[in-house]
Amino acid sequence: MNKQILITGGAQRIGKELVNHFHNIGWNVIFQYRSSGNSANELCDELNKKRKHSCQTFQCDFDDTNSFKEFCNEINKNAENLCALINNASTFYPKKIIDVQSDDWDKLMSSNLKTPIFLIGALAEKLKKNAGHIINITDIYAEQGMSGYSVYAAAKAGLYNLTKSLAKELAPDILVNSISPGSILWDINEPSEEKKKKILNSIPMKRLGSEKDIVMLADYLINKNTYMTGRNISVDGGKSLG
Repeated sequence: MNKQILITGGAQRIGKELVNHFHNIGWNVIFQYRSSGNSANELCDELNKKRKHSCQTFQCDFDDTNSFKEFCNEINKNAENLCALINNASTFYPKKIIDVQSDDWDKLMSSNLKTPIFLIGALAEKLKKNAGHIINITDIYAEQGMSGYSVYAAAKAGLYNLTKSLAKELAPDILVNSISPGSILWDINEPSEEKKKKILNSIPMKRLGSEKDIVMLADYLINKNTYMTGRNISVDGGKSLG
């Protein structure tokens, strides 16, 4: 029976690369999306054509309590061989502290911290049974802070520390680690050429990383790692070195 992996935010960008990779190496993949229905269904159909019944996708708005509960129930029903969870879904947008409203707090905390907490709680027993792995996708700014993104950075800092706490709590049955991407893809709002140049100059490697840099590390943590837990690994071309 094929191992199963659940990836949140799996329809686009890094999430899509993770879905494709684990499917290509023989895993059955389940992924969540919120609003990218066309992309999600197209991806899932494509993977099922390659290998029947190897992909499932679920629409879920994690901000909606009922939607989230239904999602967890579906995963528990459909994922008897769940061996890995990657918390990749994330809400990201700038908001200066003087402009932060409670709605901003709720949105940014929900996808970046609250959802991983409750999703792990809902699936922990199944992952324990299968000697599972959890990867939380954090951010280099979880440690550094980020001007204009204080709530987002605070949420990711919470996820960073959740990783360490759960590594202790869920050991020895589940290994829990996190990956902190730096500049991997340009912002979907496409920064100006001047801003791009500034970003590249701040990275010792003088280039962006790629989705594959994240994917290969996730592959190692899930398929080869048998002992490391509670660790956060930055994939940022040296940017966090200062």
